[in-house]
Amino acid sequence: MTKIKYIYSPFLISLVITLAGVALSCLIASKSVEWIAKAEKERFNVISEQIAYSIKDSIKENVQLLQNAAIFMTSLPNVTRAEWKYFCDHNSIKNTYIGLEALVYAPKISQEERHSFEQKMRSNEVEKYTIFPQSTAPYIYPVMYIEPFTSLNRNALGFDMISEKIREIAIQHAIESGTVAISSKIELVHEKNIDEKAGFTIYFPVYDQNTSLNSVEERRAALKGLIAAGFKAKNLFNSILESKFIAFDFAIYDGNTPVEAQKLYDSNPSLNLPLLERYMVLDMYGKQWTLYFKANEVLDMNASRYFPWIELLLGTVLSFSLGGWVYALQRTRKEAYRIAEEKTQKLSQSEAEVRSIFQAMSEGIIVMSADGIVTECNLAAQEILQLSSSEILGHSIEEVKWKTFKEDGTLFKYEERPSYKALYNGEHQFNVIVGIQRRNDSFVWVMINAQPILNDDFSNISSAVMTFNDITAYRASKRQLEEYIKIIDANVIISETDIHGIITDVSDAFCHISGYSKEELLGKNHHIVRHPDMPNSVYIELWKSLHVSKTWRGEIKNLRKDGTSYWVDAIISPRYNEAGEKIGYTAIRQDITDKKRIEELSITDKLTGLYNRLKLDNLFAYHLGMTKRYGLNLSIALLDIDKFKMVNDTFGHQVGDSVLQELSTLVKNNIRLEDALGRWGGEEFLIIMPSNTLESAINLAEKLRQKVESFSFTTVGQRTVSFGIATYHDGDDEKSMVSRADKALYLAKENGRNRVEIEE
Repeated sequence: MTKIKYIYSPFLISLVITLAGVALSCLIASKSVEWIAKAEKERFNVISEQIAYSIKDSIKENVQLLQNAAIFMTSLPNVTRAEWKYFCDHNSIKNTYIGLEALVYAPKISQEERHSFEQKMRSNEVEKYTIFPQSTAPYIYPVMYIEPFTSLNRNALGFDMISEKIREIAIQHAIESGTVAISSKIELVHEKNIDEKAGFTIYFPVYDQNTSLNSVEERRAALKGLIAAGFKAKNLFNSILESKFIAFDFAIYDGNTPVEAQKLYDSNPSLNLPLLERYMVLDMYGKQWTLYFKANEVLDMNASRYFPWIELLLGTVLSFSLGGWVYALQRTRKEAYRIAEEKTQKLSQSEAEVRSIFQAMSEGIIVMSADGIVTECNLAAQEILQLSSSEILGHSIEEVKWKTFKEDGTLFKYEERPSYKALYNGEHQFNVIVGIQRRNDSFVWVMINAQPILNDDFSNISSAVMTFNDITAYRASKRQLEEYIKIIDANVIISETDIHGIITDVSDAFCHISGYSKEELLGKNHHIVRHPDMPNSVYIELWKSLHVSKTWRGEIKNLRKDGTSYWVDAIISPRYNEAGEKIGYTAIRQDITDKKRIEELSITDKLTGLYNRLKLDNLFAYHLGMTKRYGLNLSIALLDIDKFKMVNDTFGHQVGDSVLQELSTLVKNNIRLEDALGRWGGEEFLIIMPSNTLESAINLAEKLRQKVESFSFTTVGQRTVSFGIATYHDGDDEKSMVSRADKALYLAKENGRNRVEIEE
């Protein structure tokens, strides 16, 4: 039985080990395949969502352009072609809005007005202007202004947009809903290639101001015209794909089903049987698009895709090797017992553990004798140096012909190498970075530690141990990270403060926009860029959010070092240390100065720089709503320049305009920051005074009346103004309050002018 045991036991044990190893390798490989498939699916879905968001965001930006254009058309009387071109150039539609073929304004023209409109356009704007095609519809919408004014777009002048059924459906939807409408797929007739023809148009209605728009009939009656933007689908969606995603494709269909005839765009028509695919329906301002995402792979894995099979192969080889090793070990058990009797069990185990650890170390290890000959090297050293053990062991470290470089690119001298300093100078070398050009001309960066080993009496160096790690990938990622940091520093407006709001760090972009150097900003409070126009309530709300560890976002007007102003959209968040303690705040800002200037243009009276009638209406409605909701006080004042017609008749309208401007500045400088002042019409001005009682409003009006009376206007000398005051009563609306203030102003005129009268 003992003989049989020794014959079969080694085989059975090795077989079990081999089978167990193969099974484990199969399990690991299958799990790796599952992980790769899952990771690809997850990333595919994430990228799909990102593309969908980018499409929505791109359409939203273009819709915002149309809305701004509508505001522009209503804020100025009789917009000219030059003014329309200025608006388009100012918004950089050629460069900013990729895929935008043309931005159009088309007025609403009745059939009776058709001929006179053509004559007007021919005399003032474009020769040979003709509305086409002929139509019997009661109202037409011919293209009046179009930018960019290319030779191709010039041909569209006079085109009646409602003459085509697809456009008519979208236009009617925009008019009746009062919102944005996107057309179905249209073909761009000027394009020759089939994949270039697909396009669509976005429409936005322009209504007369100060008219009710509560019903479809009212909106149809108030309609002045249409703002339209035509897009080439391929250019628009290519820009979304090419700017963010690689090895990923998608198609877009008009409607909620993927019909080939309604295809707007396909980034890769040849990809018919993708490994990954997904459908998604987007609702774009009431218009549905079907997105079809497709890809064969979305992970940059390259050779890593074969790792499961490599794992299986290596695991199988290792299992058979281990099984064979176990079999051989069992066959030599008797010999092992004889060896074990000659040495202690503890020494045998220690040596095996040291050897296993030595070979299993991920660090490269080389042991050199006192004369510089390599006596030991592990597998990691062979892999990093791309040499076999026979090419390393028994040779001097200098016999292997490779070049070693410093981080600055210069070569190491022989006596500068870490191995030399450790072995011959007895110097400990820590974290020395060395670049090695190997025999096959490949390049690897390593971090070396070299340790001298002393003999038993510590009198001489008997050997040296050199360990090193491959840091090539780490250096590359570190360098890339440093480049990213430089880009962020140069382009993103960032600042960091401590918990008291003292600036501890700023980006170069922050210095550039503020005009201060980094040295001037560090150690200072953000008050250094605070603009006096910003109310304290904004900063109180900001710090209230930060003190409870919430993120605050809002728009802030700042002051440059040179005294000019700029606007930013700021996001401020708490910053914590590793212990979770709040140590300060990080602020990221976006320059929105141009956006705010456009907004200011749309709400400002061109002559006086005060709020225009449209803005006053909005502010009046807002403060009236707050007054009704919270039971607050609200008063208004109408003021009028006495005998202003005489000024115009005597000195001319330019002097009259100058008087209006001087009066605007005088009144604006003598009211509260929260009061709203605007030009109500002609020489009339309206002051909205929130939280003001009738008595307070009278006092303010009397103060302003005296200021004007004592002021000497350029050219015309002293003038006077009259005031009519009204305050809020239950059930009031804008019309009723303004009516009472207007009657009071009329009474002030009747009673001799240069007076303040209150509502009856």
